[in-house]
Amino acid sequence: MGITLKEYQDYLVENKSLVLATVTENCTPNLRHIGAYNVDGTDIVFQTKKDTAKATEINNNSNVAAIFQHEGQSGLKNITVYGQAELLELDKADKAVELIKERRPQFQYNSELNNIYKIRVQQIKKLDFSLDEKVQLIDVAQLA
Repeated sequence: MGITLKEYQDYLVENKSLVLATVTENCTPNLRHIGAYNVDGTDIVFQTKKDTAKATEINNNSNVAAIFQHEGQSGLKNITVYGQAELLELDKADKAVELIKERRPQFQYNSELNNIYKIRVQQIKKLDFSLDEKVQLIDVAQLA
C-alpha cells in the first residue's frame, strides 16, 4: 500500500503541531510539541530557540523522530518520521523560514535567538488501524 509523496506532505502539513523526540546526554527520551514547522520535500524544517535543551540534545545526538497525528480522527492513524536533524546555516535557513511562515504567518525569526533545523527523513512509519496491514515502514526513497 504505502503512501504517495502528496499524501505524506498533506498529512504532515495539516497537523497543528508535531511531537519531536530527542534524547538527553543520559539517553533519556525527551518529547515536545513544535508548531513552527513545515515540509520541504520529504524533509521537515522547524525552529527552536538556541538556548533550549532541545537544541543541546540535537547538537549532541542528531537522531530524532517526529510523530504527526490529526485530532478527531475516527480511527487511530498517524505518521512517524525518523532521521537526523541538521542545523541550517543562515543562507539555507532563509528558505526554511519562508516555508514555516506559509504554515504560521505570525512566525517571527531572529537569527541571533533562534536556530532552524532540517530533519533529513530516512524512514516513515505509517500507522492506520483501519487497514489490514496496520503498520507500514517506508524508506523515503520509495515514496511514489
